[in-house]
Amino acid sequence: MFSLKHARRNFIPRLPNHVVDVTTATCVFCPYGADVQPGDRVYAFDEKTAFGRRQRERLVEVTAVKPFRSTGRLVTIDLKITRESDLLRIAVDSEIPLETLYEHHSGNPTYIEERPPVVVYFKPCSEDDTLGAQARQGPAVGTKSGVIHYRRGRKY
Repeated sequence: MFSLKHARRNFIPRLPNHVVDVTTATCVFCPYGADVQPGDRVYAFDEKTAFGRRQRERLVEVTAVKPFRSTGRLVTIDLKITRESDLLRIAVDSEIPLETLYEHHSGNPTYIEERPPVVVYFKPCSEDDTLGAQARQGPAVGTKSGVIHYRRGRKY
């Protein structure tokens, strides 16, 4: 019989926060936690408003999810004191000011104790994962070689 429930398609989730550029980013700061685990495949996305033929989403594999903690003067990731260069890379990839990483600590009005912040590290699943590359795979429907021949003119 007819069912009102629709079959759920294969749904690939997105990272909770955007990155500055999907082609170069390797991590993202999630101030309110993330529901991803190492080994998960998710989409990283950017919030660019400039039009152009640039990739806006990329399928990535999560390599690590590390807890983030700040005291206001010192930042630790995975209980290790973090260097300024690592914090700068996280801030640039996450498109946030460096001061935001220091200011996001317990006692701050924007800090939620139930959802602790994390840094999600990821790597691209494949180097050529654009939508055009996905559309080029395999022969065209109804052809053997993948080449489609079009006729010109009218058919009499």
